[in-house]
Amino acid sequence: MVKTISINGVSVFTTDENNRVSNVQFLPDDEFTPVLEQSSVSNGQFQILRNASFDYVANKPRARAKSLLLRKAAHGRLSSTRDMAFQLTLKSFSSEDIDWQKSFVTETIDMIADLMGSERMRKILKEILSKL
Repeated sequence: MVKTISINGVSVFTTDENNRVSNVQFLPDDEFTPVLEQSSVSNGQFQILRNASFDYVANKPRARAKSLLLRKAAHGRLSSTRDMAFQLTLKSFSSEDIDWQKSFVTETIDMIADLMGSERMRKILKEILSKL
């Protein structure tokens, strides 16, 4: 059987526009002992105190890159960024036990070839190989 506890009180919501921080507080009318102290730090700081009051302050929003995924590979991605650049990200763990250098070159060529078309890619690869 689930026990439900109802607590009367006042909730206060505040937002600071400059820092974009939100704060939520609950202040109970009466003291309430059975609640234990808890805290969490996932998307903000949350605390429940022994008197059943709780307080939550959200973390500042994180600036995230606004990039557009062009191609995805087993160990990386090719993206177009907001500032009109191309970004190639490759990652391999040492525990994967693969030849990462060969894998990176192969996946990079595959992603670019998919994006450009195989005929144009062959032409560019021939030019590169002739200069070596």
